[in-house]
Amino acid sequence: MEVVHAAARPGESQMSVNERVVREISASRCENVLVLSMKSRVTDMEGVSGALAGRRLLYWEGDPWGRGKRAPEEMKAWLSMADTVFSVGGHPQVELLNRAGAARVVGIMHTYDHVLFSAAEKGETPRRTTCDVVFLGSNLTRVPLISGLPGSWQRFDLVAGLRRDHGPRFLLGGAGWPRRWSVGRVPFGAQAAFLRRAEVVANWDHFPGTHAYTSDRLAVAMISGRVQVSTRHPEMDWLPGREAGLVLVASPSEVRRAVRSVLDAGDAPELGRYAHSWAKGRVSHREAVRFMLSTVWDHVEPPPADPWARIPQVHHA
Repeated sequence: MEVVHAAARPGESQMSVNERVVREISASRCENVLVLSMKSRVTDMEGVSGALAGRRLLYWEGDPWGRGKRAPEEMKAWLSMADTVFSVGGHPQVELLNRAGAARVVGIMHTYDHVLFSAAEKGETPRRTTCDVVFLGSNLTRVPLISGLPGSWQRFDLVAGLRRDHGPRFLLGGAGWPRRWSVGRVPFGAQAAFLRRAEVVANWDHFPGTHAYTSDRLAVAMISGRVQVSTRHPEMDWLPGREAGLVLVASPSEVRRAVRSVLDAGDAPELGRYAHSWAKGRVSHREAVRFMLSTVWDHVEPPPADPWARIPQVHHA
């Protein structure tokens, strides 16, 4: 199995990206090539097709798509060439990917990077915090209720409510927020340490109507050892519940109530330890790759059935 990372490198030209991707695929002797969520605008798709030379192409798509976020043409070309597309969202994303060219779509979940977050994975869950609630994510709201992504205004409303509820005990990270609301962007590798500054992690996803979807924040928060209150998408019964530090609710107002309930109960540290215990060795990139490979080779042992065998599957061909 060959993994191709085609993201543009600092200072790399479009032509260099095209040449490197085609060269790396051509040089591989593997029969299977795994491409990770193409965002680099590779334009020489004829060259890529020739480099693949009949080999099996697996494509992992880690973004939700839909209203306000259209699939780019280059991504459609990758989808059309892929034997299997792994999607972090079910309906209606599966149908969208089919229309964009994907022949076979398999549901998968976002996982944490076990290399980047190795210290969080291996270490004890720290109990010392500096605030009650943390929210980490960008604000993409433009014209309220009109533009932006489907859940962007609900996200803005949630953050505004958490600021009122918790005052200086609320911590916000991410770009695009009103002045003095947020500490700004948090580097991805620093997210575990950032989330650990609070007792509870609150979240609201931009595509709340996408079935069986989790953002990458869910796995990162769990391995960070923090209880999390987040979006209940349709078809989410395959994930654990409060006993594993995960509380999924249907609206921003319910997020605020659930956060207050967890804080009042006083068991956030214990729930955070349960979250860490559940996530460790269960929802990392290791398990995601095992899952993908097990769909190609029968001799590859699948990852733990809980939750991998329970992820809702909607296959279209």
